[in-house]
Amino acid sequence: MTTYRFHYFNIRDRAEVVRLIFAAADQQFDDIRYGRTQWTPHKVEMPLGQIPVLEYDRMKLPQSLAIARFLPKQFQLAADDNLEQAKVDTVADTIAELIVKYGSVHKKQVETKSQAVIQKFLVEELPQHLADLETLGEIYSDGGYFFVGNHIT
Repeated sequence: MTTYRFHYFNIRDRAEVVRLIFAAADQQFDDIRYGRTQWTPHKVEMPLGQIPVLEYDRMKLPQSLAIARFLPKQFQLAADDNLEQAKVDTVADTIAELIVKYGSVHKKQVETKSQAVIQKFLVEELPQHLADLETLGEIYSDGGYFFVGNHIT
């Protein structure tokens, strides 16, 4: 029996999409969560010295997006064809852009202790990102409940 072991910090962040894929597939996995102080001795065990890492079939696969693209194929949750996969990737990349943008805004807000930074993002930038996602949902969903196609991908 194949065992999946997923290593990440004891937070959601970049790992949560991977955990959601395991849940959607009803697939058991070892969810190894590190506290900040627990992580340091394990850093040398990881291919790039960072997490997340998925252990599968004696292989350690780093990078959250690589893992998030690998697992759906393992569990028959992937797109039905290459065009559908390109649509899935477009949605995923659009969400990733939003996450990166929010991360930099949040960091700047913490550094400056200014609520104006967050307000500007919420008022000026977030609505456009959400509108972009709505547009993708409209053109890729085939009128269904999912961003792409008629099943979870």
